[in-house]
Amino acid sequence: MKRDVRIDTLRALAILLIMYAHTRPPQWLYELRNFDVILMTFILGASYYLSTERKKKPKPYFSYLKERFLRLIIPVWIFLTLFFLVLFGFTSIVDQPFPFSLRTIFTSYSLIWGIGYIWIIRVFFIIAILSPFLYWLAKKTTHLLPQLGVIGLFLLLQNGLNALVTLLSGTEQAIFEQYGAISFGYLLAALVGMWAVRQNNKENSILLICFSILFFIIATYQTLPSIEDNKYPPTIYFISYGLAGSLLLFQLTSFQTIRKLLEKTPGINWLSQHSLELYYWHLFPIIYFNLFVERDSWLLRFFIVFPVAFLLTFLQNRYIPHLFQPQKR
Repeated sequence: MKRDVRIDTLRALAILLIMYAHTRPPQWLYELRNFDVILMTFILGASYYLSTERKKKPKPYFSYLKERFLRLIIPVWIFLTLFFLVLFGFTSIVDQPFPFSLRTIFTSYSLIWGIGYIWIIRVFFIIAILSPFLYWLAKKTTHLLPQLGVIGLFLLLQNGLNALVTLLSGTEQAIFEQYGAISFGYLLAALVGMWAVRQNNKENSILLICFSILFFIIATYQTLPSIEDNKYPPTIYFISYGLAGSLLLFQLTSFQTIRKLLEKTPGINWLSQHSLELYYWHLFPIIYFNLFVERDSWLLRFFIVFPVAFLLTFLQNRYIPHLFQPQKR
């Protein structure tokens, strides 16, 4: 099966931008790249749509869920176990107290929050669970007006979920916010990705214009609020920015000239295939900086985090290739 270079390119870009954000770059760059997680979920939807269309017979739903569980949840548990063991060994050697409580460890494995970077895997898994429904919805909404109606419904529901978060407190609020409001916010991105990969440039341009107008209206009305401050849980402002950026990039990579250039660019396929492994490995230096380095520049983080993540990913794939990826039978 021939890979779609647009999907590989945008997945590679998204994971690099997410890693880049964790180096704590200047505020304006930090704000600008805030479409990265939306882009990743947009690509999840597009990829699911293409793979489903190519199959003569879809997998039984529970077989599909088992496959996604093995692909997403088991690897993150393996990473967390390895991470906590390495951290325990390191703190024992340097005679430092172990920095995480049992509660933090538990909430890491439950993907609620924990060490703070694992929530994205929960979002990916919830999108995977609901992708068959989103695929059905994408097939039913082939024209602009029904699509705009669905978009409006999703955004209204998101507003409602965000409002409910403020009415809760304690553990109930944390669970509802993480599994409900935050995760739901990215479902629309996956659905738009399914539409985009099926539609022509004109249809995608109309959606791009709609999300751009929505973003600029809210930005003007609210006097250009921080995009990052609207991320947890995602608001209409954050979602419209992310989807406008994702559609723009998808449009650019759809041009034949750019597509041919990307097909000749080395490394894109590797980055796309190993995006989750890169994400796991970059957390080792990132969390080291967070815990043990009081003052550091973002450039120092950048020039340590990226080489270390790439080196560890390369070595892991060389010597333990199936550490985070179940062997295909």
